[in-house]
Formats: sequence, C-alpha cells, structure tokens
Amino acid sequence: MVELLYVPVLPTKQNALRAYASLALSVRARTSPLWTIPPRAGPLRRLGHRPGAPVDPDPAALTEWLRGKVIEVRKVQQAVPAWLDAFHVEDEPGSVTAGVRELLADSPLRPVTGVERAEWQTAACVELARASGNGLGIRVLLTGLPDERRADAVLALLDQIGTPSSIAVDLLLDLGAVTDEYHPADKWALRALELFGPLHQWRTVAMMAGAFPRSLPESFHASPEEAHRFDWDSWHMVRHARGEHPLHVTYGDYGAHHASGADQPSDSGGGPPWGVLRYTAERTFLLIKAPTEGTDRCVVVRSLARQLVEAHDFRGPAYSDGERWLRDCAYGTGGPGSGNHATWTWAGHIQHMTYVLRELRRLPGQARGVLPAGD
Repeated sequence: MVELLYVPVLPTKQNALRAYASLALSVRARTSPLWTIPPRAGPLRRLGHRPGAPVDPDPAALTEWLRGKVIEVRKVQQAVPAWLDAFHVEDEPGSVTAGVRELLADSPLRPVTGVERAEWQTAACVELARASGNGLGIRVLLTGLPDERRADAVLALLDQIGTPSSIAVDLLLDLGAVTDEYHPADKWALRALELFGPLHQWRTVAMMAGAFPRSLPESFHASPEEAHRFDWDSWHMVRHARGEHPLHVTYGDYGAHHASGADQPSDSGGGPPWGVLRYTAERTFLLIKAPTEGTDRCVVVRSLARQLVEAHDFRGPAYSDGERWLRDCAYGTGGPGSGNHATWTWAGHIQHMTYVLRELRRLPGQARGVLPAGD
C-alpha cells in the first residue's frame, strides 16, 4: 500500500506532462494527478459550461490528437493511478470520444464524471470502471456554498452509478481559483464535506483549489512579486476544523499555474512576448515577468533567474530538477538558451510538486490516504 498525499490538477499539455515525468520516483509514487484534457482548438472553454454544439472544426484531427494525449498520460503515469477528465471534448461526436475510453481500459487511469455531465457520459464511465476495475471519480465544482439541492444531485449521480457496488468512487471537490483572502473556500469545502461525505463510502476525498494568479506582474526587470498560496491555507483550515474526523481529505492544487490552464485550447497559436519565472515558497509564489523575445533576452532572463536562486527561500539545486534548471539558467551552466514560457512552467511545476509533497509528508496523520498497488 502506498500513501496518496497529493492530487495536483494538471492539463494534458507538454509542460505539465514533462514535469510529472521528471519528478523523483519517491514523489511521483505518492502524487496522483487529476489530468484534464484541454480543447484542441476553437474558443476558450470553461469547465462546467457546456457548448451548444461540438466546437472542434476538424473531428478527424481531434480523434488523432486525443489518442496521442491519452497515450502520453499513460506513458508518464506508468503504474501509478490517476484521474483523467475529458470534459472539454465530451460534446464532440461519439466516435471521437470512444477512442479515449478504449485507451483507458487497460491502464491505471480513472474516468471522471460529474453532476453536470450527460447521462450517457456517466454510463460510459461506469462501464469503463467495471471493465478496468479502477473505479471512477466524481468531480464536484464548488462555485458557491453548496446546499441540499447539490447533495441531492450528487446522490442521484451515485444512484445512476449503481452504488453501493463493487465500483470504487472518489469525491473530487474542485474549488477552482482561490486567489484572494476573502474567498470563503474553507467554508464551502466544509459544507460540501458535511453534505456529501455521508452519501457514500468514498475511496478518496480530495479538496483542490488554485491560488496561482491569473494576472501576472506588469513590469520587467523588477524584484520578485509575491502571490499568497490561499489554497494551502484553506486546506489547513479545513483540516484543523475537522480535527479527528475519520473522513480523510487529501490536499490538491493546480500546481504552479493558474486554475484555467486546461480551459485554453492547445492549438491557440503563439503566445505573448513574455512569460513568468516562478518559485514556490512556504506561503507564497515568487513571480518575475521575463521576455521571450529580443536580442538580449537570454542575458535578461538569466539575471532574473538569479533573483530567484539568490532568494532566501531557494532550496538549492539538489532539491529537484526544477531548482537545478533555475540554477543552471541563472549562472549559464546549463544549455545555451534560457528557456521560454513553456520551459519556465515546466520547471515551476517540478519544484512546486516536489515541495508540496515533501511538506505534506511532514504533517502528522497524512498516511491515512492510500493507493492500492496496481489499482
């Protein structure tokens, strides 16, 4: 039996996939992501909001693209269980999404459903959960204080799944972006646990929120700005309020990226001429805006990276591949370049997930959430 300590919500994009694959084995073994497939093309989508009609302009390209995404997730997960949410492509033709389920059947990946999903989607997840033996996840989006009507919807979904049964079901409480001190995330989560906790013998209960800011520093060449990790605070407040409650709540966040990362299409063209170097401290994210264009950009980026490496909170190049890359970038001891926004996000995810997992290990009582080997 292996401890499950951490559920990062990650998009199936290269920077996140490479970051998870780059984690030390001891970190990866106790970290089960909730992978979310973004749209391939088309407009920005919002999780929980259904389009009126399929939006991908090329179903054939989408079919091949989806197949590649699922194969990539399977490759990086190896035998470690994780969840895979295909919300953003579920409204495409059935022939497109059927390929996703086929690839999940002989993998450790668990399908995800929710109260706002179509009945056919939940039925397909149940069929896959029975065939694979992996179970499934129910992702509940908390956009306000949940009430009894929300509990009734979750109970109706459980009835559709056919519980109690041999299918293991996970409760994934997703608070989305929690980026200010006035957000009542802990109150929403506590109410959700009060309402949904008694409805089922959940295999796993995870509370996930994203504190990485959507709006980033406005100026270049400045000292690092700090963004508070309100998700970390909210989970601790829930943990403290529940005391010795037997229902264990696993910590989750959105890594070192904002909560809408999976809502942005993968084929969205070129990005802005800047990105953000990032580093996770005990209570904050350290952020520095850096250019991705310009004749002297490499020199500028290295000088900005040195500010993070020389910060009091820097944990040293031996801590993870993320810290090692930052050190090499700062002092020019790595590759000839200084990366781009995708590389900076990749390094940020690695150091963040490593730090969070190791901090969770230090807390008493965190070994109660487990992943059955091979599940």
